[in-house]
Amino acid sequence: MSSEMEHVVFSKNPNAAIQEMMGTIDSLRNIYKRETDALEAADMKTFLEMQSEKLKAARAYQEGIEQILDRKDEMKTVNPLLKKRLEDMQRDFTDLSVKNMDALKRMGRVTDRLGNTIRVAAKNAAVKSRSFSYGENGTLKSSEKKSVSMGVSETA
Repeated sequence: MSSEMEHVVFSKNPNAAIQEMMGTIDSLRNIYKRETDALEAADMKTFLEMQSEKLKAARAYQEGIEQILDRKDEMKTVNPLLKKRLEDMQRDFTDLSVKNMDALKRMGRVTDRLGNTIRVAAKNAAVKSRSFSYGENGTLKSSEKKSVSMGVSETA
């Protein structure tokens, strides 16, 4: 993967440019579908591996949309059937984007709950392991309940 950002430049022909935009939407749609499937399967390895591919496709999509909007007068000459297909693809893509965002939010909630469970378990283990302590004069004190700070905000 090159470090240079590749720029999308659509054809001068408006019909061809719309078809290229549809290809861009289809590529991003496929990535979102695979990402959503990975999230639903809790396959974090696949999810994480896809992020650079998703970012590249999202940039291409954004650049494509900007080009189409910049050429809106030219786009009025596009075949009506192509326009309709593009609108349908855009609507389907929007629906898939919502499903993808829901899966991302769900995974975020699961990760938060897991983090809280681990934090509570670690704190409880630390409290249990402090079965004795020394007093100010160095003598052994009996077991006391002491608060334990894990160094992490409980509200994080």
